[in-house]
Amino acid sequence: MQTHSTHQAGDASAQPATRSASSSLWPAAFGSLGVTVLFYVIGPWIAAPLNGAEFFQRYFCGHPLEYVTSAIFFLGMAILWAKLRALPRERRALAAARELAARNNWSAGQTSQNQAVAEMTTFLNSATADTTTTAVGQRFHDILHHVTRRADAALDDHLKYLADLAADRLVQSFQLVRTVTWAVPIMGFLGTVIGITMAIANVTPEQLDSSLPEVTSGLAVAFDTTAQALGMSMVLVFATFIIERAEQSVLNELEEFGINALLPAFGRGSDSQLNSGTEAAELTARMLAQQAEFWNARFASLQSDWQAALSQQTTQLARNLAADTESTLSQHRESLSLARDNYASALQQSSQTVAQQFQQAMSAFVQRVDVWQSAMQTTSMAAAGQTEELHRLGRTLLQLTESEERLARLQDQLNQNLQALQIVDSLEQTVSSLNAAVAALSARTHLRSAA
Repeated sequence: MQTHSTHQAGDASAQPATRSASSSLWPAAFGSLGVTVLFYVIGPWIAAPLNGAEFFQRYFCGHPLEYVTSAIFFLGMAILWAKLRALPRERRALAAARELAARNNWSAGQTSQNQAVAEMTTFLNSATADTTTTAVGQRFHDILHHVTRRADAALDDHLKYLADLAADRLVQSFQLVRTVTWAVPIMGFLGTVIGITMAIANVTPEQLDSSLPEVTSGLAVAFDTTAQALGMSMVLVFATFIIERAEQSVLNELEEFGINALLPAFGRGSDSQLNSGTEAAELTARMLAQQAEFWNARFASLQSDWQAALSQQTTQLARNLAADTESTLSQHRESLSLARDNYASALQQSSQTVAQQFQQAMSAFVQRVDVWQSAMQTTSMAAAGQTEELHRLGRTLLQLTESEERLARLQDQLNQNLQALQIVDSLEQTVSSLNAAVAALSARTHLRSAA
């Protein structure tokens, strides 16, 4: 039975327990590339209804360096997403291991070592590939390898070694993410340098007004790339912290499971094994304290490294900005001094030209004023003659008016005379008619008397 269990454990421990770094890196790289392309395809459509098209264009499409920064950011997020997806599998594997230990009562120390080896080997052989590649599967493989090949060694020391090895593996698994987190702000600072260089290169002393938009566009590239990189770096830092704490929590629970369940099941039969629950509790406390000290030191080191890198980059950025600003200001001062001198000389020449033109214009104006005065004198004399003539014409018109009045009175008298003449004519006609009547009567009277 011992030989059979040992043979099965050897087969189980011979199975691959870890995935290669390249096999997990390439899917993340291709996935991040696809997410980057998808982000730039659907990003403008999503930003347009939210009135964020200008924001998206400015901070993600304003310069080719922003595309590279986004691709690096999505690479880091893809690695973190792969780790986040692996956490539920780690939790399930740990729950299955706890169920196995509880079902076989490993924590009570009532199971023989050979029986525990057989049960763990059966568990590994019946588990899926996802379970065997988890931290629990790796820990079971390492313990079987230790128990079957070095049965006389102390298991508690080996558990300490495995805990330190798992912690180192966890730190190494985040090296690429930390490199990406470091590279993203560096890309932003590179954009700052490029933008300031563009601004300085576009300064034209002879045409300051026309070159000002190009200078401001270069400064916009400098600050926009920095803002994008710092924002993405903050997202990566917080996401890395959360996922790393989650994976560390899984490792802590695994170490606690190893002390509470694996050590009682596999530690008996050795000279250095624990014989009481008090010693197991002390070992647990000691290992947890070591883990806590290790991770506190690790987090303090990471925090100090991050603060030092950020301080160094900030100092370098401030130094570069100060140097570039001083160089730009000196060039502006030189160009402004040259422009001021050119403007002063041009203004002096213009003033002299204007003075000469003004003198010529004043001479011409004086001559024209003399001509205007003589013309006005002649006009005044002609106007005086015309005034006298107008007075004479006025008197003549007055006389004509009086003559018209007299003519009107004469006309009235003539009309009256004409009316009187018409009356006389009417009387004459009446008299003639009466004379004719009298003559006719006289003739008739003579005729009657003759008869």
